[in-house]
Amino acid sequence: IIKEIKPRTFISTLCIIEYPLTIKRIMSAFISAIPVHIGAATPSSALCTLRALPSAFRTPKCKQYSHARSKLHMTVDGNGGEKRHSVLVPIANGSEEIETSCITDTLVRSGCSVVVASVEPTKLCLMSRGLKVEADVRIEEVVDKEFDLIVIPGGMPGSEHLSRNMTLQKMLKDQHARKAKIAAICAAPAVVLSGLDNMLADVEATCYPAQHFTEKLGKYVDKPVVVSGHITTSQGPGTALVFSLSLVEQLFGSTKALTLAGTMLLDSNENW
Repeated sequence: IIKEIKPRTFISTLCIIEYPLTIKRIMSAFISAIPVHIGAATPSSALCTLRALPSAFRTPKCKQYSHARSKLHMTVDGNGGEKRHSVLVPIANGSEEIETSCITDTLVRSGCSVVVASVEPTKLCLMSRGLKVEADVRIEEVVDKEFDLIVIPGGMPGSEHLSRNMTLQKMLKDQHARKAKIAAICAAPAVVLSGLDNMLADVEATCYPAQHFTEKLGKYVDKPVVVSGHITTSQGPGTALVFSLSLVEQLFGSTKALTLAGTMLLDSNENW
């Protein structure tokens, strides 16, 4: 079947009604791999209606996307005429690789334009567990660019390196001043954000649940993801996917977040 489907294939309507959960997952993942837009009826688009989505397509311990389960019109390539949000992900030697890859992968899947920027002298960074990651740019190359979202991965000593970078500090202060979205995970809320003009002093936030981190937050909340206005925080590698989907929800809405959770086979029955 896959060999017979050519690029830009037009699919009129697909209904998934009472198939077993495995079939629903396979079909959802298959749909996401087809290079088409879902929406307007053109050769490059298709209308896909998913009915009776299983509860496994909801994210746990975060906002539930259940109101979109009964009938869902979805965009599989992340665009569909929507704004292409710009996202900056700064990294350093010692940044956490699971969090970095999960953030960038999920946001790219949603349709964001993601720029990974190194704060090191070179674009190549040695991550906290030895993985080598080459950034798109050095952070000085994008200092004058405004982003819809800046997401800071955790990891040590990567978070310390990020916190000491003057260019990133300036960009975060400017982002905060215009109430544009900022997100941080693991050690980053405590190490990078808490010391930056008391950014987290009066807002609820979370971080990696170690006392030397939690005591730096003014209003620590022990939850996987905490959204306080334009600032979103999370706890660590194990919460990185739910954290990333929360950012998708904030940028694009719960329908797209639910759709993406389904194509990534996120199972709410798993113990996150």
